Amino acid sequence: MQIAIERRPGSYVALTVTVEPSIVQARLEQLFQKHARRVTVPGFRPGKAPRRMLEERINQGALLQDAVESVIDITYKDALREQQIEPLERGEIEDLQTADDMTVTYTVVVAVRPEITLPEYKGLAVTQPVTKVTDEQVDAEQQRLRERSSDFAEIADEGIVASDYVTIDYAMSVDGAPYPEGDTTGYPLEVGTDTFFPELNEGLLGVKQGETTTISTSYPADYSDKNLAGKTASFEITVQQVRRVKMPEANDAWAQLISGGALPTLAELRERLQENLQAVATQADRDHVRNDLVHIVVDGATLELPDTLVDEEYEHLMHTLEHRLSDERMTLAEYAEAIDSTVEKVQNDRRLLAREMVRRSLVLQEIARHELISVTDEDLDMLIAATNRDGRAVSEVRKELAASGELNHLASRFFHEKVLAFLVEHAQITVEGAEAAPTDEAPAAPEADAAAPESDTAE
Repeated sequence: MQIAIERRPGSYVALTVTVEPSIVQARLEQLFQKHARRVTVPGFRPGKAPRRMLEERINQGALLQDAVESVIDITYKDALREQQIEPLERGEIEDLQTADDMTVTYTVVVAVRPEITLPEYKGLAVTQPVTKVTDEQVDAEQQRLRERSSDFAEIADEGIVASDYVTIDYAMSVDGAPYPEGDTTGYPLEVGTDTFFPELNEGLLGVKQGETTTISTSYPADYSDKNLAGKTASFEITVQQVRRVKMPEANDAWAQLISGGALPTLAELRERLQENLQAVATQADRDHVRNDLVHIVVDGATLELPDTLVDEEYEHLMHTLEHRLSDERMTLAEYAEAIDSTVEKVQNDRRLLAREMVRRSLVLQEIARHELISVTDEDLDMLIAATNRDGRAVSEVRKELAASGELNHLASRFFHEKVLAFLVEHAQITVEGAEAAPTDEAPAAPEADAAAPESDTAE
């Protein structure tokens, strides 16, 4: 078997393999004998008839085709192994020739894992910022807690103000004549934010529950509803209910209530909020270091991105986006318009993101290959045990995760965490305002949700 390799753009390899006639003829004979055992010739036991008679009953062209395909399947795998090529896909046959003497020559074009030249990735110098939580941030978090623990109070004898939640009925008339098609009952709105009937935002101010008021509006001549185009409509509005958000006072009693009795004073609640916010800020500072290290290494690496990996990641990103938009009953075109963009730009942005993600992943994998970093079964079992809160056996949970495909995602996230921890451990990190800082970091267990932890639980 002779092998020739041609490197092509886009991290593709053209692998041309020439197979000797003896190999093809041997496989052809094996297949002939296999088929011959199934052929029935009158007067002879199966497979015992003269060869000439068997050949007449076996499709020689189909047999040769099967033999060639079988030889290609075997020799292609051997060629990949011999040349130490790591394919990213099955590959496609670009050229196939079978000579009269049974010499088979074929060329397979296949995407391969690219050759990566890494920059120096140990001893990288980075600066870790130090974020201090301010009183204003604690105030804002306290205010958010108050808003989340707010309740509604019905307002019966005060005029409506902006942000009140109101339920109304209205009867519509057009040019003085009743227009029942426009009548509505039980219409809810938050005063000041309604976009369906924006005149209500101003027209309801000062009106009390149970009172009636009239609002008029004029429709332009080119209005979509021809029955209303160019006409003036009046709405007789009856306020059925007015509700107003009532936030609790920030005092010791509220602090005890919101913390389930764990924090008896407002001062202790604020201290806990400050601690939680600081923990989030400190983690963000550490993430800043990790991101800087990744950018330095990825930007300094030399590699050619495989088109097939970029295409796969792009399709995944677009599928995820379209699935989310489908849940929100929004088309891609509507989404693009909502973010002041175009469908083409959204797609281009996703493709750029796909390229960045593939590049980052390949570079981190190459570092792991050099440093023999991997995720073992023991790692996964410890990770599952650490996150298993219902007391089930690790083997049972692992089996469920494997069946759903989540085990691979878990292993992938933990793998990247181990590589990032390695970069941090071997980096020269300077903390803002300090001369040096410890660099030891163990890989963090992947969170089920990538969002930052809530800081409003005061337990």
